[in-house]
Amino acid sequence: MSKKNWLVLFAVVVLAVFSVSMFVGCEVEDDVVENDNGNDAVYEEEYHLEIATTWPSGILLHEMAEMWAEYAEEMSGGRLTIEVHPAGAIVGAMEVLDATQAGTIDGYHAWSGYWEGDHPSQNFFASIPMAFETHAHILWMYDRGLDYQNQVYQEEMGYNVKAFLCGATHPEIGAHSNVPLAELEDWIGVTHRVPGWMAQILDDIGVAVAVMPGGDVYPALETGEIDSGEFSSPIVNHTLGFHEVTDYFTGPGIHQPTCLFELVLNKDVWDSLPPDLQAIIEAATYKVTNEAWAIDVIEGYKVLQEWQDVHGNEAIYVSDEAQLEFREHAWEFIDQEVAGDPVSEEIWNDARQFFLEFIEYDEFMNPHRQIPEQFQLPDDARLHRE
Repeated sequence: MSKKNWLVLFAVVVLAVFSVSMFVGCEVEDDVVENDNGNDAVYEEEYHLEIATTWPSGILLHEMAEMWAEYAEEMSGGRLTIEVHPAGAIVGAMEVLDATQAGTIDGYHAWSGYWEGDHPSQNFFASIPMAFETHAHILWMYDRGLDYQNQVYQEEMGYNVKAFLCGATHPEIGAHSNVPLAELEDWIGVTHRVPGWMAQILDDIGVAVAVMPGGDVYPALETGEIDSGEFSSPIVNHTLGFHEVTDYFTGPGIHQPTCLFELVLNKDVWDSLPPDLQAIIEAATYKVTNEAWAIDVIEGYKVLQEWQDVHGNEAIYVSDEAQLEFREHAWEFIDQEVAGDPVSEEIWNDARQFFLEFIEYDEFMNPHRQIPEQFQLPDDARLHRE
């Protein structure tokens, strides 16, 4: 999609979210909503939520939860207060789901791919290797992906929770490395940190996969324990300093061409909230999803330029031929991974079909990206990818 068309689409979505927020905000300001009998009902009771994240403080991913809390509090006129805690402050990062089920916390913000060990389809709501790009993934989630996700949580996994989409980033950096990774054969034998399905996919083709927490990636790159690693999008990785201990950064994000994030609340807590606060909570998730995505894209471009021009990192682009090979390996792996599980098979087939149809529509409707020479970015503003 061209920059112009993307901006138009983004503006429309933000305007819609803003309109919903303003409508909800007006109801809350008056503290009056209409009940099921058509009469005015006054909501005066105050509510408080304790939310944990799977992230350290100070990075965009944790800030998504803080943004959501701020917007929800503001729209509620102070009737709803929310305390957001980083990983480890109340429970460990990987304990948030069970803690929400138990009522230790009221909810959490995370990446649903962390729960793939409980149900493989959780990856479909987070990131799919060599599949959805961000705009297509968000559209699918709002159209039916969230319904699938809540079905998986509640009926398949047996959790008493309700999930919302609450944050998105553009594709992640494919790798920060000390070896160039442009062709499939370049990856063979490289020690590369990556989680989830992509770890298994790369292992199958001969990559020496290393699995470690995100906080261990920097020292592992610095000491040479790994040759390459990934964690998130450019602005998040920049905060973590990966560019300081590597020579190359690789695009596109073949392992996570999109990255979506979830807000999950204990369902009893959710059901206990009055309708106006439920509407506010949901409206705030829409606002965060769009705003976080915008921040990630706009600031991400600046980060890539800084890595190249200030820190001397070299941009490496995975060749089209290699990307096609990666996609074939990835989709064949996912076919095998979900085989025998009817729910996962249904979700994967639906998501893939949506993506294929989206590609057809998007490529037909949007102009190509070839730019006349006199209008192109100056050389010093471009990524000199090898």
